[in-house]
Amino acid sequence: MSGVRGIPVLALAALISGLASAAMAAELVVVEARGLSLKQGEVIDDAKPITLKDGQLLTLVAENGTILTLRGPYDQAPAGGSGGVDVASALGALTTKNAQRNVAGVIRSAAEDVHLPSPWLVDVSHAGTACLRGNERPVFWRSSDAGGTLTLMPADRSWRGQAQWPSGSPTLAAPSNFPLKDGRTYLADFGSKPVAVTLTQLPPAVTNARMQAAWMLEKGCVAQAEALLKTIQ
Repeated sequence: MSGVRGIPVLALAALISGLASAAMAAELVVVEARGLSLKQGEVIDDAKPITLKDGQLLTLVAENGTILTLRGPYDQAPAGGSGGVDVASALGALTTKNAQRNVAGVIRSAAEDVHLPSPWLVDVSHAGTACLRGNERPVFWRSSDAGGTLTLMPADRSWRGQAQWPSGSPTLAAPSNFPLKDGRTYLADFGSKPVAVTLTQLPPAVTNARMQAAWMLEKGCVAQAEALLKTIQ
């Protein structure tokens, strides 16, 4: 039996099949895993079967921005997020009439009607969650361009830092002496009621914009997800 340049036909067919399977495989990133050893930010192959027992839950984001929630009992391959919810559709359902919606199988409350001028700003005028890229220091944003003093502290009030917010600017780069950490909640105070903001970092595997928007939405960074989708639609 002849082959191509000395490669047997059966071996060549197996090689082509393997390359085709590898090309078709896509990555899914874990957003949340309940009752599983999988960690947030972990990458899994969408072509490999996943087994979930009753009560276990796995939320994933795909490269195309699909949000996929799997609930046990479950025993099959996720197939690239087939059957999931597109991030744009999920955002539309979440923000419609500012009501609670069932997004990707998880009840989430719509944020206040906040429209950020850039997806990578940390809103310190409304309580909520803000998403950051890598080890990037945040740029704070507020819905007013009035000047003033920003006091920032962790929720346990173990330290306190202050920075002068320039009048006429809605943004302020986080000072380097503010020791900000992933997953921590901070209180931003302009002299009245402090606003609680939780910072969460996007994992390295969440790369393209649609995937980032899906991650943001699942983490509650609704205004950021909306601003990011506007840059790609």
